[in-house]
Amino acid sequence: MAIYEFEEKRPVIAATAFIHPQATVIGEVSIGERCYIGAGAIIRGDYGSISIGDGTNVQENAVLHTEPTTALEIQENVLIGHAAIVHGPGVARKGATIGMGAVVNASFDLGEHSMLAAGSLLPPRREIPACKLAMGNPARVSKEIPEQQQTINRISVEFYQELAGRCQQSLKRLDK
Repeated sequence: MAIYEFEEKRPVIAATAFIHPQATVIGEVSIGERCYIGAGAIIRGDYGSISIGDGTNVQENAVLHTEPTTALEIQENVLIGHAAIVHGPGVARKGATIGMGAVVNASFDLGEHSMLAAGSLLPPRREIPACKLAMGNPARVSKEIPEQQQTINRISVEFYQELAGRCQQSLKRLDK
């Protein structure tokens, strides 16, 4: 894995977090317990700070960054899908889901257990209320998240928490 200090700021990574060897973590970043950071993910705490709460997963090829002197807060049990781009400042609250390939722009607030659908674009200075689904380009709040989808989201987060431990135990590179 590529873990970099930047201007005397070093990432702080919990012992139970899994960072894939092909992921990149730079600067003022904190990553909580049981997090999964997938291959190709880039977490750039060079301009501002990024905090990733316990149990969150940042899937393959996702990018997290923030504007100068600002903070990007990803709370606990958040799911950030494959190839999503999350650009702070902003906050993704507990249990939020950012779908695959979604783009989240600066000054956002994703409520607890909210969901931004795959491929959606959330413009700057937007909010998704708790337990609501937003979708489209630009993303618009469309409805309450059905209980079945909330259950799927919770199971997905738990799967990645388990996967973090499994990868720490048994992921082995074979081409060396």
